[in-house]
Amino acid sequence: MFKKNFVNRSEIKGSKSLMNRDNSVEQDLDLLAGLAAKLLATPIATITLYDHGTESECATARKVSHTAVACDAAWAASNPNIDIAQLGSPRSAMTQHLGLYASVPLRNGDGSTIGMVACADDEARDLTDNELGVLKHITAIASAVIHA
Repeated sequence: MFKKNFVNRSEIKGSKSLMNRDNSVEQDLDLLAGLAAKLLATPIATITLYDHGTESECATARKVSHTAVACDAAWAASNPNIDIAQLGSPRSAMTQHLGLYASVPLRNGDGSTIGMVACADDEARDLTDNELGVLKHITAIASAVIHA
Protein backbone atom coordinates (compact mmCIF):
# COMPACT_ATOMS: atom_id res chain seq x y z
CA MET A 1 0.00 0.00 0.00
CA PHE A 2 1.25 3.48 -0.76
CA LYS A 3 0.55 6.80 0.83
CA LYS A 4 -0.10 9.99 -1.11
CA ASN A 5 0.56 13.39 0.33
CA PHE A 6 -2.11 15.77 -0.87
CA VAL A 7 -1.50 19.47 -0.96
CA ASN A 8 -3.98 22.29 -1.33
CA ARG A 9 -3.02 24.69 -4.13
CA SER A 10 -4.44 27.85 -2.56
CA GLU A 11 -2.65 30.10 -5.05
CA ILE A 12 -5.20 29.19 -7.73
CA LYS A 13 -8.20 30.09 -5.64
CA GLY A 14 -9.87 33.28 -6.75
CA SER A 15 -12.80 35.40 -5.70
CA LYS A 16 -15.62 33.90 -3.73
CA SER A 17 -18.63 35.21 -5.61
CA LEU A 18 -20.42 31.99 -6.62
CA MET A 19 -21.33 30.78 -3.16
CA ASN A 20 -22.03 32.43 0.11
CA ARG A 21 -19.00 30.64 1.45
CA ASP A 22 -17.65 30.11 4.86
CA ASN A 23 -14.54 28.13 5.67
CA SER A 24 -16.47 24.92 6.29
CA VAL A 25 -17.83 24.83 2.71
CA GLU A 26 -14.36 25.39 1.28
CA GLN A 27 -12.96 22.72 3.59
CA ASP A 28 -15.71 20.31 2.53
CA LEU A 29 -14.88 20.88 -1.15
CA ASP A 30 -11.17 20.40 -0.45
CA LEU A 31 -11.96 17.13 1.35
CA LEU A 32 -14.17 16.00 -1.55
CA ALA A 33 -11.35 16.69 -4.00
CA GLY A 34 -9.04 14.57 -1.84
CA LEU A 35 -11.62 11.81 -1.63
CA ALA A 36 -12.05 11.84 -5.42
CA ALA A 37 -8.30 11.54 -5.98
CA LYS A 38 -8.01 8.65 -3.53
CA LEU A 39 -11.05 6.72 -4.78
CA LEU A 40 -10.09 7.18 -8.42
CA ALA A 41 -6.40 6.43 -7.77
CA THR A 42 -5.37 9.59 -9.59
CA PRO A 43 -2.66 11.96 -8.44
CA ILE A 44 -4.88 15.00 -8.91
CA ALA A 45 -8.55 15.90 -8.58
CA THR A 46 -10.15 19.32 -8.72
CA ILE A 47 -13.52 20.90 -8.04
CA THR A 48 -13.77 24.12 -10.00
CA LEU A 49 -16.57 26.66 -9.60
CA TYR A 50 -17.23 29.41 -12.12
CA ASP A 51 -18.28 32.99 -11.44
CA HIS A 52 -21.84 33.81 -12.36
CA GLY A 53 -22.02 34.59 -16.04
CA THR A 54 -24.51 35.08 -18.77
CA GLU A 55 -26.17 32.13 -20.47
CA SER A 56 -24.25 32.91 -23.66
CA GLU A 57 -20.91 32.35 -21.97
CA CYS A 58 -19.43 28.90 -22.38
CA ALA A 59 -17.65 27.19 -19.50
CA THR A 60 -14.23 27.81 -21.01
CA ALA A 61 -14.85 31.58 -21.06
CA ARG A 62 -16.00 31.89 -17.47
CA LYS A 63 -13.77 33.15 -14.72
CA VAL A 64 -12.99 30.66 -12.00
CA SER A 65 -14.30 31.67 -8.60
CA HIS A 66 -12.87 28.78 -6.58
CA THR A 67 -10.86 25.65 -7.12
CA ALA A 68 -10.50 22.91 -4.54
CA VAL A 69 -7.46 20.79 -5.36
CA ALA A 70 -6.04 17.54 -4.10
CA CYS A 71 -2.65 16.95 -5.68
CA ASP A 72 0.08 14.43 -4.99
CA ALA A 73 3.16 16.54 -4.22
CA ALA A 74 5.57 14.17 -5.99
CA TRP A 75 3.37 14.13 -9.11
CA ALA A 76 3.16 17.93 -9.14
CA ALA A 77 6.94 18.18 -8.82
CA SER A 78 7.48 15.80 -11.73
CA ASN A 79 4.88 17.59 -13.90
CA PRO A 80 5.69 21.29 -13.50
CA ASN A 81 4.24 22.15 -16.92
CA ILE A 82 0.72 21.01 -15.99
CA ASP A 83 -1.48 24.01 -15.22
CA ILE A 84 -3.75 22.69 -12.49
CA ALA A 85 -6.04 25.71 -12.75
CA GLN A 86 -6.95 24.64 -16.31
CA LEU A 87 -8.39 21.27 -15.26
CA GLY A 88 -11.76 22.93 -14.66
CA SER A 89 -12.10 23.53 -18.39
CA PRO A 90 -12.12 20.35 -20.49
CA ARG A 91 -11.06 22.23 -23.62
CA SER A 92 -8.05 23.77 -21.86
CA ALA A 93 -7.19 20.57 -20.00
CA MET A 94 -7.04 18.58 -23.23
CA THR A 95 -4.24 20.84 -24.51
CA GLN A 96 -2.03 19.69 -21.65
CA HIS A 97 -1.50 16.21 -23.11
CA LEU A 98 -2.48 14.28 -20.01
CA GLY A 99 -2.73 10.51 -20.21
CA LEU A 100 -6.00 10.58 -18.26
CA TYR A 101 -8.43 13.43 -18.00
CA ALA A 102 -12.02 12.91 -16.91
CA SER A 103 -14.54 15.50 -15.80
CA VAL A 104 -18.21 15.82 -14.94
CA PRO A 105 -20.05 19.15 -15.10
CA LEU A 106 -21.29 20.55 -11.83
CA ARG A 107 -24.81 21.93 -12.38
CA ASN A 108 -27.22 24.04 -10.42
CA GLY A 109 -30.95 23.41 -10.01
CA ASP A 110 -31.90 24.73 -13.46
CA GLY A 111 -29.28 22.63 -15.22
CA SER A 112 -26.78 25.41 -15.88
CA THR A 113 -23.13 24.47 -15.58
CA ILE A 114 -21.61 26.15 -12.54
CA GLY A 115 -18.35 24.22 -12.40
CA MET A 116 -16.51 21.01 -13.06
CA VAL A 117 -15.22 18.07 -11.05
CA ALA A 118 -12.17 16.56 -12.74
CA CYS A 119 -9.35 14.10 -12.23
CA ALA A 120 -6.12 13.67 -14.15
CA ASP A 121 -2.97 11.61 -14.44
CA ASP A 122 -0.02 11.49 -16.80
CA GLU A 123 -0.45 7.72 -17.23
CA ALA A 124 -2.88 6.84 -20.03
CA ARG A 125 -5.96 4.87 -19.02
CA ASP A 126 -9.72 5.09 -19.16
CA LEU A 127 -11.90 5.25 -16.08
CA THR A 128 -13.91 2.12 -15.46
CA ASP A 129 -17.69 2.36 -15.25
CA ASN A 130 -17.41 2.17 -11.45
CA GLU A 131 -14.80 4.95 -11.36
CA LEU A 132 -16.94 7.13 -13.60
CA GLY A 133 -19.82 6.47 -11.21
CA VAL A 134 -17.61 7.61 -8.32
CA LEU A 135 -16.78 10.82 -10.19
CA LYS A 136 -20.49 11.44 -10.77
CA HIS A 137 -21.30 10.79 -7.10
CA ILE A 138 -18.55 13.17 -5.95
CA THR A 139 -20.05 15.77 -8.30
CA ALA A 140 -23.50 15.24 -6.76
CA ILE A 141 -22.09 15.59 -3.25
CA ALA A 142 -20.20 18.77 -4.24
CA SER A 143 -23.45 20.18 -5.63
CA ALA A 144 -25.23 19.38 -2.37
CA VAL A 145 -22.46 21.06 -0.35
CA ILE A 146 -22.61 24.19 -2.51
CA HIS A 147 -26.39 24.46 -2.41
CA ALA A 148 -26.84 23.56 1.27
